[in-house]
Amino acid sequence: MAPFKHLFAGLLCMLLTMTGVGSAGAHGLAENRATLVLRDQNHVSVTLFITFSEALHRVLAPERSFQEFVLAYAAMPPETFKAALRKAQSQFQAETRAETADGHQLLFERWTWPEPAAVQQALRERAMQALVAPDDHAHEAALEVRAECQAAKAIHSVRATFPSAFARVLVVSYQPKQVWVEPQRASPEITF
Repeated sequence: MAPFKHLFAGLLCMLLTMTGVGSAGAHGLAENRATLVLRDQNHVSVTLFITFSEALHRVLAPERSFQEFVLAYAAMPPETFKAALRKAQSQFQAETRAETADGHQLLFERWTWPEPAAVQQALRERAMQALVAPDDHAHEAALEVRAECQAAKAIHSVRATFPSAFARVLVVSYQPKQVWVEPQRASPEITF
């Protein structure tokens, strides 16, 4: 228990000296969300906004309390944290799926994840909130993740499945419409 106390004391000192840490956007929508955009009839891009601390807790250390998890992972050396994050990301990728109406599985590729330092900073902010106001329901800025998939033929509909670690995911989907507008001329009618 003494090493944990030492880790806790070091983390507390570090967190208390971190003044001016940005929390802009921390009061946005607390739910995880996804935007699916169909382009060129057969190409779907997904943008996820995930509260990483909770998702990582569910995947990396569900046996620990949330507070123990954020304190431990916020204080990890960057390379150790990066390895743990990669493990979680691999699981998230494997559990994110889409299927067309005819049962064709779509494979999401070209994943873009937030930098490990940004994810660890989110954990540090949650750790600081847990130490300062442990009974408050903390807010966390969601971090952006991107991926895309392509089908051999036109996609008319999909069913998406997200990792259980993401909990509920609010999905917004659309197919953009584009039109050129010439200078000094009104566009054709734009419908919503």
